[in-house]
Amino acid sequence: MQPRAEAGTRLADRYRLDELLHHSAINATLWRATDEVLDRPVAIRIVVDQSAEAARALLDAAGRAGNVPDSRWVRVLDVGTSSDQPPLTVWIVNEWVDGPSLATAIRHEPLRPAVATALVLSCAQAVAGATDHGAHHRALHPDEVVLPADGSPRITGLELCSALRPEPSYDETRGLGGLLYAAVTGRWPLPGWDRLPPATRGDGLHPRRYRRAVSRELDAITARALGGDYPNAAEFADDLARLPLAPLNPPPPDPDDPRNGRWRRVAWRVLPPVLVAGIGFGAWTLGSDLGRVPSPARAVAPSFPQPRQTTGTVTTRVVWSTPPHITSFDPDGDGSEDPGGVGLAVDDDPSTQWTTDTYIGRPNFGGLKPGVGLLLDLRHPTTVDVAQLLLSAPGADFEIRAGSVRPTQASDLPVVASRTDSPAAVRLTLATPVRARYWLLWITSLPKAGSGYRLGVAEIALLH
Repeated sequence: MQPRAEAGTRLADRYRLDELLHHSAINATLWRATDEVLDRPVAIRIVVDQSAEAARALLDAAGRAGNVPDSRWVRVLDVGTSSDQPPLTVWIVNEWVDGPSLATAIRHEPLRPAVATALVLSCAQAVAGATDHGAHHRALHPDEVVLPADGSPRITGLELCSALRPEPSYDETRGLGGLLYAAVTGRWPLPGWDRLPPATRGDGLHPRRYRRAVSRELDAITARALGGDYPNAAEFADDLARLPLAPLNPPPPDPDDPRNGRWRRVAWRVLPPVLVAGIGFGAWTLGSDLGRVPSPARAVAPSFPQPRQTTGTVTTRVVWSTPPHITSFDPDGDGSEDPGGVGLAVDDDPSTQWTTDTYIGRPNFGGLKPGVGLLLDLRHPTTVDVAQLLLSAPGADFEIRAGSVRPTQASDLPVVASRTDSPAAVRLTLATPVRARYWLLWITSLPKAGSGYRLGVAEIALLH
């Protein structure tokens, strides 16, 4: 067996190995390295003890991967061998990117279904394009998908995974179905990879067994992919494109918008950066979903909320000087909806929003539960006269509930105001002022949104 490379080793009088990142059981190591000619970091996979035939297969695989133009695939920059006589060492140079892998991103909290759908749709489109160029992966799993800061997923291991493991456990569409299942549940349903908990409920095909917020349509598409019923990635992508989608990252802020200089409370999930690069061991930066409010809400945004408002001779103001503690309230579902986005409903920024999951069939959450909401803890009893909301669309039914004891069910708090078929911007004056610590926006019916039903809450303000 050939000696292993060490930090400081130089390849082709150009690439300096800096840090060993991973050592696999198939005589392969992954290194962070420096391209000394272009003075840039790169990732280098080194595979030792290869026969001439195996080395040629790896080099050919790298060549096929390098011919795929889609930028969602991590690029092959260079290849080479250590000598002309076996056993050979093959090295493959790829671009370097920073951040956590999809596996890291979902290990503690899965993605919202609309975000997961958009992510896997992008992966499916990349796989379909690679297939058109005669290139394949055949071993997709969450460590092969990486999420750079621009929000467009990158995929590692094109052709190389199948070259290193000539007998894959599953085809491309089953792998894509596995990615979708994992993204919405945090569990992995296929053999051959074990860095997430296995899917053990039911037949292992239906993510809805773990998370009722997954729509029946998304559940059926996932199960069909995992069952091998899609002939190719393109048809899988076509079905995903019909579902609700949400971006991984928000659009970049407008530098000319004066609100961008304002203090904001942004309470979405951010993972600590993990510096890893990827050829089958990818790791990248996760950007959380920050939804843009649809036009009905954005049209009224400049006037909402106001710290102080005057109606006739009566002046009211928002009852908090800093945003209250706010949580997603979902006692009849899986415990929460969009927990990472709750702060967007009280961040004094009407262009951001917390959103419910998307439900299919009926506006009453598909008949799955009586409602969902946002619970505000004002930290001490506070008198409120007016509740003001900015929603993503008209047509919702909701209640405002309030009390002095933290609720476990919506019925624990009495109703102090309600609205059916609400407009997108609504101001509710309570019949009498109410003094309470806990305030619950309890949504009981959702407006139409694409092929399903969902609601975004851009702002909540309680005034006195």
